[in-house]
Amino acid sequence: MLEWFSRHARSLPWRDGYDPYKILVSEFMLQQTQVDTVLPYFERWISLYPDLTSLADADDADVAKLWEGLGYYSRCRNLLSAVRAMAGEGYTAPPASAEALSRYPGIGPYTAGAVASIAYNIPVPAVDGNVERVAARLFDIEMTAGSSALKRLAAEKVSGMMPRGEARAFNQALMELGALVCLPRDPMCLDCPCGAGCLARMRGVQSLRPLPKARPAVKKIEAWGVLCFVEGSCLLRRRPDKGLWAGFWEIPWFERSTGDLRADADLWGREVGIECSSWEEIGTARFSFTNHRVTAWFATCEARALPRLRERLSAGEWGLHPPEDLPRLTLPAPSRKFLKLLRERL
Repeated sequence: MLEWFSRHARSLPWRDGYDPYKILVSEFMLQQTQVDTVLPYFERWISLYPDLTSLADADDADVAKLWEGLGYYSRCRNLLSAVRAMAGEGYTAPPASAEALSRYPGIGPYTAGAVASIAYNIPVPAVDGNVERVAARLFDIEMTAGSSALKRLAAEKVSGMMPRGEARAFNQALMELGALVCLPRDPMCLDCPCGAGCLARMRGVQSLRPLPKARPAVKKIEAWGVLCFVEGSCLLRRRPDKGLWAGFWEIPWFERSTGDLRADADLWGREVGIECSSWEEIGTARFSFTNHRVTAWFATCEARALPRLRERLSAGEWGLHPPEDLPRLTLPAPSRKFLKLLRERL
């Protein structure tokens, strides 16, 4: 496997010199995100925040804007919190210990093991989805993908196989093997350096390992997205401090009830504290989150603020933003899609 990795390893910027800070940033970005998607974000990030100290001193809004489009924004908040905590303790690079790393926000067993082994060559396992799948097939482990039991057993197997002094190369080889060869649905067994010793392949069950996890039913939603202009400013809603797109400003959207825009918006507007007029339907946007698939009809309108909106503006639940400020805000994906429709219309 190590020989295979030496010949087939992808040239990735965080592997250049194995700088611990760059490894930490890359691991946060790579959580639930493909390498090809991460690459341009990583390059821009390092150009602006080349080391732990510069990131710790960065402005929250600037960091969030740089992350915009990468998704799973809690990763960005956790990375910033972790780096600031490290800097506060006097570190100029992530600590060289999986145990120490795991004390910081957003750093679980995998990320701690990945940073410790890849950055510092410390012999600890780093079991992500790719490594979990490789281990499940090599040892024909009949457990559910993503389960705690499979992660624990895979970590034990990886630790038992790890060659002395080769933690960095070995853990990356497993990850790379899962990403390039030992694929989820169609493993390329003929290209695998471990094919001769793979129990699942010997038994013809490699495509059945690990066992698939039950997926929640997809919920389809039809909605309205409405950009309201109040006294020349855009009315935006602030997301709750926890949960999906936490703390972001967004162009409001709400589920269709009657199917008639003005009727639904009238009910919604009374709850928000606005009276809407001068409607213009712009287009349709589709977006997803968790197991929800949303089709939203987007429109603009002029709106008059009622006393209830003034109260909610004072409470910070809603905000009025000049149109020219919208490109500078960090907006969730649905809002960016609405604005794209509006630009195309103009």
